[in-house]
Amino acid sequence: MEERLLRFASPTLYQKMIEAFSTYHLHPYDVYGTLTKKGDVMVVTLRFSADYTQEETIFLQESQLTYPDEAVEQFFLKVAEKCKSLLVTDYFNMTKG
Repeated sequence: MEERLLRFASPTLYQKMIEAFSTYHLHPYDVYGTLTKKGDVMVVTLRFSADYTQEETIFLQESQLTYPDEAVEQFFLKVAEKCKSLLVTDYFNMTKG
């Protein structure tokens, strides 16, 4: 399976990601999520930062796409926290410039 946008490949999982990011007042355009199938494992990759160079990955079972568990939610929250931290750092570096 080729890399697909998470929004279309798994709307349920995408919605969980959006909920996690919204707790940090982040918007859907602050993260680029994709889904790839490798054998019987689903690979979710989230790219973020001002130029989307930061990347976090989680490996999931197919059932977790429809029924995200606590581990998936914690992953999204962890990435959202990192994303917010980087955006704040980028902002302060830009204003010092």
